[in-house]
Amino acid sequence: MGKADRYTPLGLYRRRSREHFYEQLKNLKLAVDWTVWVYLLVPGLLYLSGWYLSLWTKSLPTWATELSLPMLTGLIDIVMLSGGVLIFVEEADVLFLKSRPLWMRTLMKQGIIRACIQHLGKMIVITALIAPLLSRVYGMSLTDMVLIALWFGVVASLQAMALHIVKVRYTGWRRWIQLTSAAIAMGLFTIHATTWMHGDIWRQLAGIFAAILLLVTLAQMRLVMKGTFEGDVREDLRGRLKLTALMLSRSVSKPKAPQTRTLIFRKRRRLLRNRSISNRTAETAFKAFFRDSSTMKLYLQLGSLSTVAVMLPPFPVNVIVCGLLIVMLTLLFFRSWDIFATSEYVQLVSYDPTALHRAGLMMVRMLFIPLGILMGLALGITWLGWLASVVVAAAVVVFGLFCLYVGGWIRLTRSA
Repeated sequence: MGKADRYTPLGLYRRRSREHFYEQLKNLKLAVDWTVWVYLLVPGLLYLSGWYLSLWTKSLPTWATELSLPMLTGLIDIVMLSGGVLIFVEEADVLFLKSRPLWMRTLMKQGIIRACIQHLGKMIVITALIAPLLSRVYGMSLTDMVLIALWFGVVASLQAMALHIVKVRYTGWRRWIQLTSAAIAMGLFTIHATTWMHGDIWRQLAGIFAAILLLVTLAQMRLVMKGTFEGDVREDLRGRLKLTALMLSRSVSKPKAPQTRTLIFRKRRRLLRNRSISNRTAETAFKAFFRDSSTMKLYLQLGSLSTVAVMLPPFPVNVIVCGLLIVMLTLLFFRSWDIFATSEYVQLVSYDPTALHRAGLMMVRMLFIPLGILMGLALGITWLGWLASVVVAAAVVVFGLFCLYVGGWIRLTRSA
């Protein structure tokens, strides 16, 4: 009887869901030392339990009393977006399940029910955790909290279903645009609807009933959708490997996606008029710096962080910070030049040491000037105002070029 049940649609779903559970448990056992976690969890649970009881018995902290209901709902809505829908479809099912609509429909239906139960349980736990706030800050009764937990569970299931439909139908940039717009729209709707229902039981019941109807409608739409088998397999695989990817991300770096074309400098346009050997080498190194996505990302991060670093401190701390940042950028850009100068591309050509030194100095100047202007403008605006910011930016650039010249001279004397 057990073997016969295994080859039914419901038996197939149960077997795959059970295998998925044991697989996740096995991955956790390989990555987590449970003995250590017991010593960490027991004191942590005791502390959190005492802190939770203090929220009921003692005076609430200031952040809790000043937290508005829309803001709390927005934070909860972010938690709602976690999780998804798993229907346990595999690539090998392409010939079997696509020819048997009943099996595919059963897997989808069971996956939807499983996702709704999980989201409802998650929202019940979250509502129980924030119950002191709901009761003491917003004046909700036990009935109100039960209804709000049910409301959050239905809305979380509704959002998961809507996002799942988008994920299996779209790929690439269209997928991200649809997901972002749908998540923002549903989040704003949840915040306004929760605020509108607050304090009125009949409104809460009406909202829950309307959300259930909309959830059932989306579930029916998902069951009758066709041509999404490849999307179902892709999203199922992504959902099942999410925990494994999270654990591996701490020890294994994510492989870079192959790119056939760079984001910038796609065409062979000249950046410098003088076509000497040093200028052409500096131009090649400058383009190679930005064609690498990791170094370009680092450059953008340095620009944003440097701007903030010179804007926040008062005078004269901001001037000192700006000077230290210029020295740090000098060392960093010369190190980037060393990586290029020792690459196989440069080793293929016999360069004059003087020309190679001039190329490195030109390359680091080209990298510094945009950041120097940005830091100078930010420093001048926060220090002396808009009119004097141009003068401060020019002074920062001149000081930076002087530091680059000194750094280049030191490197040249050492190499000699």
